[in-house]
Amino acid sequence: MPLIRALLRGQGGNALPIMALITSLLLAFVGCAIDGGRLYMVNARLQQACDAGVLAGRKAMVDTTTSSTTLDATATAAANAYFANNIRVGWYGITAISFTPSKSSDAQVMGAAHATVPMSLMRIFGFPSITLNASCEGKYQVSDVDVMFVPDTTGSMACLPTDDSTTCSAYVSNHPATAYTRPADGSGSGNLSVAGYPGTTAYAVPEASGSRISALRSAVLSFYDTMTAAADPTTHVRYGFVTYTSTINAGRAVMDIDSGYVVGGASSTNNSWTYQTRYQSGWNNGQPVWQYQASSVNVNSFARGNTVDDPSKTTNATSQWTGCLEERSTTAGATSFSQSALPNDLNPDLAPTNDINTQWKPMWPELIYARWNLNSTANATSTGDSASHTNLGIATYFKSGLISCGKPVARLQTMTRAQISAYVNAADFKPMGGTYHDVGMIWGTRLLSPTGLFAADTAAWSGHEAPRRVLVFLTDGDMAPSTSIYGMYGIEYYDKRVSGGNYGSLKDYHNARFLAACSAAKARNISVWTVALGMGTTSQLQACATTPAQALSSTSGAGLATQFSTIASQMAKLRIAQ
Repeated sequence: MPLIRALLRGQGGNALPIMALITSLLLAFVGCAIDGGRLYMVNARLQQACDAGVLAGRKAMVDTTTSSTTLDATATAAANAYFANNIRVGWYGITAISFTPSKSSDAQVMGAAHATVPMSLMRIFGFPSITLNASCEGKYQVSDVDVMFVPDTTGSMACLPTDDSTTCSAYVSNHPATAYTRPADGSGSGNLSVAGYPGTTAYAVPEASGSRISALRSAVLSFYDTMTAAADPTTHVRYGFVTYTSTINAGRAVMDIDSGYVVGGASSTNNSWTYQTRYQSGWNNGQPVWQYQASSVNVNSFARGNTVDDPSKTTNATSQWTGCLEERSTTAGATSFSQSALPNDLNPDLAPTNDINTQWKPMWPELIYARWNLNSTANATSTGDSASHTNLGIATYFKSGLISCGKPVARLQTMTRAQISAYVNAADFKPMGGTYHDVGMIWGTRLLSPTGLFAADTAAWSGHEAPRRVLVFLTDGDMAPSTSIYGMYGIEYYDKRVSGGNYGSLKDYHNARFLAACSAAKARNISVWTVALGMGTTSQLQACATTPAQALSSTSGAGLATQFSTIASQMAKLRIAQ
């Protein structure tokens, strides 16, 4: 016992083993920190290099078919090069690296990478080299996309892209419009959501060889090809079309939603609409006396697509609705609009009710009469005159472009290349009429809005996020409204729906409506691209586009195809899948 007590009391010589133990522990902690940090850095760098390799490989991939799972040589070389540029032997003490790119069953590029890292301080404690592993997959993917094309199909689209306004005007003047027969299927693509109206006659300006509208057809197909090349097998893309002049042929599209949305439709409670027509007020020496004024006409049978007798009693001729609409009520004389209080025509989400001001009306040119002369101020406010005038439904007015009713709109749907080609090459995809940008933008937004009448068309696919919504607006000219045209707002000279009678500011009023429709589209997260063909972009087109970079222009047909392909390529994106 005395010996033990003496040893306990004596502390000489204990410091050395204690210091040795502490030093070992400190060395282990330091070694863990240093080697752990190196492993973390190498692991992060290895993953970055793997990601860079597969993204480069997918972008360079030549064989994008799914029939073969062998990665082509071009993609393999690009993947290896980008991997090697991001990590090398010797960095952070790495002694060995390997990377193997491969092709997945859905035509994407996968990669497996390995890096061997020897321990430094931890080697003292017997820790061996560690092999780190990384896996990656690069996808060149287009998210689900809904694309609404809104092309100007007015008479000037028959000109060459290189024609200036003077040359184009001369061409249109020297090439009178000619008749064509509307095809049995108004869409040209088997689309059940557009009108047929087979056999009815329309007119168009003959196209110059290499015309603007021909360039448009090619550009739309280039767009489709670019999108298809970028998409992977899980991507959904839907397309729609709104061809515009001073009118829109959207009657059947609206009636398909609810026939009561059009005055006189099958389920409509309103059967009459006011037209600038005429009626017989009496006789004079055995000749009828006519009164020309705004009159209410029953449109029930006409709106249902029936062939009806002319109720204005001009002749025994009959007429049939071809699908173009007069717009619902609006605010006249406005140069700006609040998005929180849009008038009925500019509100893309407003569902029609029994109130006739919320409904659309069938255009009926055979009922429309100009009192003496459309530009005659003397008769602008008169109740009528007794002379015998022709109605606007005759060939002369169509050939002059004062009336145009073009191709029916195509609601959003999945379309093959053949179907899109059939639509833009159909017999009724023709140039005719005047330029009203607001008309096209109003209806393009209406058909693409995720919260409006056609919301079901643009709903998310099952198990997918909401699609990206893109509106491509193309025109070859400035806004050019006329008081003489019978269009979506009637005859402005008499109806005054847009101007309120201040005709001198008519263009300003229409431009304000165009920009309000653009703002309505952007407020619904629709990405708007504007393309000017045969001219530079305008301030209105720039303001309409979502960003300045999305306001494009081209003065050649090939350039237009390039611009459309640019838009399509912007929707494709490389991303890391894992």
